[in-house]
Amino acid sequence: MELSAYLPILVFFALGLAVGGAILTLSKIVRPKHTLVKDLPYESGILGGTPARQRFSIDFYLTAMLFIVFDIELAFLYPVALTLRDDGLLGLVVLIVFVFTIVEALVYIWKKKALEWR
Repeated sequence: MELSAYLPILVFFALGLAVGGAILTLSKIVRPKHTLVKDLPYESGILGGTPARQRFSIDFYLTAMLFIVFDIELAFLYPVALTLRDDGLLGLVVLIVFVFTIVEALVYIWKKKALEWR
């Protein structure tokens, strides 16, 4: 194979580098200049006064994880019920065991007072 067959690829690559370099150079020239006021974080009209990394109570994470677990289980309850509908009594038993497991877990975390905000 001749090297002239690779010439269009080389030209395309060179044009891509030239366009990319031109865009980067032009953006450096044309962009607005930054000032200290423009660089401040700003949200909802309130300037940030607290550090970005703050400590949360473990109760927050526990509540969030429990919410996600129960939310996902309940989101799958309807599709499971639809697929087990054709199975008759066996499907009903499986669905009842699934719901009983969810309720049992909820009662357990309720007794452990994991849902109470301290």
